[in-house]
Amino acid sequence: MREELFENDDAEHEAESIDVLPLAEDEDSPIPALREVTVQVVKLGSDGQPKPASDDDSDDEGESVVVLEDPDGLAPKPAALSMWAYALATLFDGRRSAREAVAAFAEKFKQPLPVHHALELQIELDRALFLYSRRFEKVLKRQIRTYLDNDNRAPSHAGTAYPSDPEALTQTVLNFFTSPDGPAALPRATGANTVRALMAPHIDLRVGGATYAHAYSELIKKSEADLFIILGVAHQASGDGLYYVSQKNFVTPGGESKTARDIARRLQKAAGTEIPLAEMAHRTEHSIEFQTVLLSTVMQREKRDYEIVPVLCGPVESYISNDTDPMQDEGFQRFVNALREELDASKRKWCVLCSVDLSHVGPEFGHSAMMTEKLLLPMERGDRRFLKSVANLDSKGAFAEIARTQNARHIDAVLSVLTMLEATKGVLKTGRLLHYDQMFKEGSHSAVSYAAMAFEE
Repeated sequence: MREELFENDDAEHEAESIDVLPLAEDEDSPIPALREVTVQVVKLGSDGQPKPASDDDSDDEGESVVVLEDPDGLAPKPAALSMWAYALATLFDGRRSAREAVAAFAEKFKQPLPVHHALELQIELDRALFLYSRRFEKVLKRQIRTYLDNDNRAPSHAGTAYPSDPEALTQTVLNFFTSPDGPAALPRATGANTVRALMAPHIDLRVGGATYAHAYSELIKKSEADLFIILGVAHQASGDGLYYVSQKNFVTPGGESKTARDIARRLQKAAGTEIPLAEMAHRTEHSIEFQTVLLSTVMQREKRDYEIVPVLCGPVESYISNDTDPMQDEGFQRFVNALREELDASKRKWCVLCSVDLSHVGPEFGHSAMMTEKLLLPMERGDRRFLKSVANLDSKGAFAEIARTQNARHIDAVLSVLTMLEATKGVLKTGRLLHYDQMFKEGSHSAVSYAAMAFEE
């Protein structure tokens, strides 16, 4: 069952809109659809506590559970289901009734279930906010109103990707610098102000801490910036916008990164994305949050006041599929010109900070082929071709390299890099690769690469 329940044989439903429904009160009313969730199969140990399931025991269904988590952060906690319950839940599409769901389950898995199991499961999932139900709709509207009315964006990943305790967070960040692959202890400022742009990862801080440290070490040594334009990636944004600008302050356990709201407001207008849509794109997005974690820590140590402008950038896939140049796009040019005007007019010491991960390869990212350690070197060669163009400040060459492969390696921060290069054209004179690294995930046979770069005038 384990392999079958992760196969999607209802692809024709994906393109259709999903209605919000009341809970089914009888066997023949439609059950609300299961929301888009992330899932992980875990093994229950002898103490009843979950542990990751290994390849050797993955078929032991009696002792495995499926843990559902909400990537949007709306559900208060994960939900754990048995393998059969998750298999049944995947059949909740907003159209099937309880009777139809168990019939589809029996047909697919050759195992009958009582109809009342489907009705009971919908109640359990509804309480956990994993269904497109009336209850979920009310909670969603309340949380959206609360979030939009707040001037601050609360940390979304504290306690998971990094410590929620301020002292523990500070020590964690400082340890990034002295780790085996790090640049050595956090340096002191030298009084130089030649670094005007940086590339840093947005991979999990627990994985890429040393690479983050290489970027921020260069920032401390060679930048006196007090204004940071952070160009992240809109991983979960709704709509097809190019840019999503937030006007909120970003709060972390280590301190607050205040947003230059006047600049953010003008850039938001240039982006053309509706304010609620733009703000919601930032709600649980990590690519800017992780940069503010590093910034708040190192700037507090430097006793330097600063402001940020948080900008999430959309994908480039539509340009690639249409064989068009994003840098000739009216929306791209309008935003880049507005950003350049803001930098020129601010009279402040500024730095553009690109939050960038590189290749995402393997089944976890939609590839049919499994990634192996032997394939890490070819992946690195492809990354370095892209990074060479970026280091040469060649935005056309960088995009051409991505377009040449149809972005087969799923580099998700292309627009962030192109925006930085175009907005700083004539200011930057050189780019340097500071550090490159890869994370190989044996369990999913997938890999992610990331780098740190510095760009000087």
